Amino acid sequence: MLNAVIILAAALGSVILAFAYAGLLDFITIYLERKVWGRIMQRYGPAHVGYAGLLQLISDFLKYLSKELFSPRRVMKVFYYAIPLVVIAIITVPLILLPFDYVAISGLDGILKLIGIKVDLTKYSISLLMDHYAPGIGLLGYVAIVALSMPLMYVLAWAQSNKYSALAAFRTVLMLVTYEIPFLIAIAAAAILGGVSIYGIVQKQASGWFIFVNPVLALVLFIALLAESERPPFDHPEAEQEIVHGWNIEYGAGEFILLYGLYLYSKAIYAAGLVTLLLLGGWLGPAIPGIPISLSNAIWFTIKLVAVFLVFIWVRASVARPRVDQILEFGWFKLLILSIIALVISIALRAGGVVA
Repeated sequence: MLNAVIILAAALGSVILAFAYAGLLDFITIYLERKVWGRIMQRYGPAHVGYAGLLQLISDFLKYLSKELFSPRRVMKVFYYAIPLVVIAIITVPLILLPFDYVAISGLDGILKLIGIKVDLTKYSISLLMDHYAPGIGLLGYVAIVALSMPLMYVLAWAQSNKYSALAAFRTVLMLVTYEIPFLIAIAAAAILGGVSIYGIVQKQASGWFIFVNPVLALVLFIALLAESERPPFDHPEAEQEIVHGWNIEYGAGEFILLYGLYLYSKAIYAAGLVTLLLLGGWLGPAIPGIPISLSNAIWFTIKLVAVFLVFIWVRASVARPRVDQILEFGWFKLLILSIIALVISIALRAGGVVA
């Protein structure tokens, strides 16, 4: 009984650490996007609030929270205010499906070892426990969350009683359905190479990253995750530069910052994290002299994830947004064919013994 209570308390602590780590990643990635994208466009990013604009994000967040909450006249207010909360609650679930809690605990474990406290906290990671007792729950759970986001987006748009948000919801569903099929095939190709367990996939890459083993898989997974996370040039659902802002058009103040800042950037962080886990060896990396291996794991995972996000920024700044019909044609034909080729390559590599 005592052991069960200890494990439950440790699992709760791992969830809290996962949220804290995700908040840190949100801060880093949003700041980098504003600075790097600005530099690419030959202008400055945030520079005035805090040193080098580090506190600008906090300032903007507080500004949105201070604004007045409002709702359109002809809406069911229960749905209007409740659905965004449901969306945000669901989008936080991958924090414990993907091993963000494991990385956060590894970092804490390493810091404690640096100051002389020898513990092994990683065994209490909830994602590790779930993966041990139900291998594959992380990947399958993430796929389920991605699938669930489509009807939620449409219901959220319907709750606003606005034809423009409904049109944006149609665009969202069309695009996500189109790119979810290549995404699922790419996940299957990665599972063939490393198994259904995320931890197993990471360990299989100790002898070589899958981005080099199957480059076609890497290309398909990267493009599909860009689309699934609604990153440019796949930001048709909320392309405010050219069209009426998308499925969250009627939301302002705190709801806007939750749906745009938290929801969309969380999806982008999950996408970068999944690329890191499935293609770049996850937290594996060379030992850092004088640093415990657990802290080294957290450092390498963070560096890789941020590097992938920088590629997202580069794509946003350099690739033009195609028309909706071009995006759909590319997904249903070119990317779908590439995903099948990636699957066949993974099967051939596994059958030929190239990957154990």
